[in-house]
Amino acid sequence: RHHPEVATQRGRRMFEAWLSDARRADRVVCPSEATRLDLLRAGFADNQVVVVPLGADPVAAAPDRAAALRARHGLDGPVVLWVGTVEPRKNLPALASALASLDLDGLTLVVVGPTGWREDLAAAIAPLGDRVVVTGPVDEATKHAWFDAADVFCFPSLLEGFGLPVLEAMGHGTPVVTSAGTATEEVVGDAGLTVDPTDVDGLADAVRRVLGDSDLAARLGAAGRFRAATMTWAATAETTVGVYREVLGR
Repeated sequence: RHHPEVATQRGRRMFEAWLSDARRADRVVCPSEATRLDLLRAGFADNQVVVVPLGADPVAAAPDRAAALRARHGLDGPVVLWVGTVEPRKNLPALASALASLDLDGLTLVVVGPTGWREDLAAAIAPLGDRVVVTGPVDEATKHAWFDAADVFCFPSLLEGFGLPVLEAMGHGTPVVTSAGTATEEVVGDAGLTVDPTDVDGLADAVRRVLGDSDLAARLGAAGRFRAATMTWAATAETTVGVYREVLGR
């Protein structure tokens, strides 16, 4: 029950109903250790909860399409990418404030994804003025081209069950800055920089480090790609099947 202030009454009722149903299961599959610990705190038994990480299959780089995106939006300077559904726990106001504090020529935040709920996107990104591109929903090919176009992927969520966009960015070799103390820290491991998501100055410093150090960016990109290669949907499926077999006694 993290950050109840961002939940609606309807959302809380649905959440409680889901928990009630899940408690009757022999096994509960969740995508991260952070989520497993949340379930244990909610009263689930230790041997009832199994972690099965999500996956992301490799996608071929599309440098021409990435270059076309940058040209279409007039992006000549550093590009910081964020991908997801816009909602309060995604912490976009902190990201915008962090980037607004950086004195970097041509720095632009690109926000990719649909609007969710209870977040005023215009207010969230206001500190950046015209240094932001909001694409709204895009198709998969365009989303992946944005990963190729970005100089750094920053995902400072207050809470995540897994954080699939982090893994997708890693698969593209895009350096990642994400939240310490959340599931995304598990996803990125030592292949990215992690920061307290409530620390605006810390977020700004991490982004500045990546953009200002090409060797660091290259190391993080290579480490991310290597780590992502082990976290595929095939691996997720195989582990999930193993859970079913164990429950069925096969």
